[in-house]
Amino acid sequence: MLENIACIRGGRMLFQNLSCGLAAGDVLHLSGPNGSGKTSLLRIMAGALPAAAGKILWGGSDFLKNGPEEHAGRIAFLPSDDRNLKILETANENIRFWAQLGGDTTRCADVLSRMNLSRLAHTPVQRLSAGQRRRLSIARILLNDRPLWLLDEPFNGLDAASMTLFRDILDAHVAQGGMAVIASHHALKPPKSGALRHVELGAVA
Repeated sequence: MLENIACIRGGRMLFQNLSCGLAAGDVLHLSGPNGSGKTSLLRIMAGALPAAAGKILWGGSDFLKNGPEEHAGRIAFLPSDDRNLKILETANENIRFWAQLGGDTTRCADVLSRMNLSRLAHTPVQRLSAGQRRRLSIARILLNDRPLWLLDEPFNGLDAASMTLFRDILDAHVAQGGMAVIASHHALKPPKSGALRHVELGAVA
């Protein structure tokens, strides 16, 4: 999927000649120190940041050459923080806003339930804990059936029970043929189906 990708930020080469395959049912774990380019690679894959070189091939099409619009409906992106939440609105209002932008409005109650947020549906986000806010952000990617999840530090703020819940949701996604690229400092367990691949950025050869 990735062929000789390079990324330059602030005049510094973060990585180059990065190649990695990704098939249906696979999880790709991106690790490495802060500043090594994990978030930049996710943003390149999301079409939010240009690559300095290389290709991203998907279904025989060069994603970088043809533009992100071609695959935008197949990608769900979770940023590392929850600043995209509207803190004065409730959890339910946030989910409905996202659903109207590009999800399925009939799933709002279901995704809140899956993330154990039903009892907090009418609570303003500013009153939610960091872990609850993180679960609300994760709920957003469940509003549709996009095959590729790009997840930046998805475990931030989650307690042990919420981590287990998220891993179960991830397992279900890849079991149905979905894919995930996860930037995380946490060790990842192999999915119950599919393969766990690993790329370490900033590694000294």
